[in-house]
Amino acid sequence: MRFLLRLLVLITLGSYLWSHYGSFLRQKLSAVDIVKNQELLSRVPAPPGASVYGQTKPSVTPPGLLPRRELTPGAIDPRVTQSNIGNTICRQGYTATVRPPFEYSNAMKHRLMRVYGVTGSIHDYELDHLIPLELGGCPDCDSNLWPQPRNVFPGAREKDEVEDYLHREVCSGAMPLAMAQQEIASDWYTVYQRIHRQAGRRGD
Repeated sequence: MRFLLRLLVLITLGSYLWSHYGSFLRQKLSAVDIVKNQELLSRVPAPPGASVYGQTKPSVTPPGLLPRRELTPGAIDPRVTQSNIGNTICRQGYTATVRPPFEYSNAMKHRLMRVYGVTGSIHDYELDHLIPLELGGCPDCDSNLWPQPRNVFPGAREKDEVEDYLHREVCSGAMPLAMAQQEIASDWYTVYQRIHRQAGRRGD
């Protein structure tokens, strides 16, 4: 009988603490998750010859083009590695197996619009994975998601072009996965400019 009473007291106390301090704990855990994923991304080694893909000078990006670094630094999915890309990101239909459900994405989109302080209709923004799923980005990490403007240039459509380009480079073996992740997380617009410079040279 005493055991049951103690158990009941513990359950009641636990429910009380969770109802009053649960959101605080979730925020702390989310912060830990962001730090952990930033560490994972920073540990990804830049392979030899990395400068072949980069630029000597950073691009001059229009204001608001990139996500806020303190909120969305990018996060990778540790389950995706260079050695298993053939069975993960380079396999047709892979992203559908890891993409979060609509209910999660829609709620996250509303929340991040408030966090970013953006105005307008929810349809004016795309809930974007900074490091896309097709490059091994974390599917549901807050630190890899942001509300990206749709009806602007450059915007969501141009970033999609970058994602497809980097995906082809990685899956063809022309670029290491780590390099593609670093490039798109740091400044996807630089990659967009490089693609179009290369296309211009081919057209000359």
